[in-house]
Amino acid sequence: MMTGVILAGGLNRRMGGRSKALLPVQDQPLLLRQLTEMSRICNQMIVVSNEPEAFQLLLATNSIPMNVQWVSDIYIQKGPLSGIHAAAQAVTEEFMWIVGCDMPFISSEAAEAMRQLCQEANVDAVIPVIDGKVHPLHGIYSRLVGSEAEVLLKQEQYRLMGLLDHIDWLPAENAFFEKLNLPSKFVTNVNTPDEYKFMLENLS
Repeated sequence: MMTGVILAGGLNRRMGGRSKALLPVQDQPLLLRQLTEMSRICNQMIVVSNEPEAFQLLLATNSIPMNVQWVSDIYIQKGPLSGIHAAAQAVTEEFMWIVGCDMPFISSEAAEAMRQLCQEANVDAVIPVIDGKVHPLHGIYSRLVGSEAEVLLKQEQYRLMGLLDHIDWLPAENAFFEKLNLPSKFVTNVNTPDEYKFMLENLS
């Protein structure tokens, strides 16, 4: 019912050029940590990266077999919107669970709850809105949003939030996850060395 998508096509400028997807978290590279969590509910997983070689080597040394596909941007280096567009061309499932490669605490339970809401409400997406802040990544999207993303990319409109202005989506707010006893830290991302250090120091 769902394809897991990891957007790993960024330039990692704020991390000093260091690949966020390969940062170690509890002795495991972040990307592998994410794929392991996604594999709990996703038969298909897609990593969007224009330089996948280092990631492929990581998976080759992993003892757990995973169905991972590697996809490159069609609209090169246009941010997460181009990653969503590229992934949508390759998905086999109705819904996409889309995360950034810098999110160490992604939650399959949260994703599945949002997928069910997306399907029941018959909307294009369900997006976490935590403490009033919209988090387009760790969202659940219909694969059909790829066509809307392409329209925006052709118009040279590259903001991911701009996609939300053109699709029918529902917020999943704090109360939605509290009712399910799910902590909201799954939206955490690490963009800078300081954020990475803080995250490591506060692992529960």
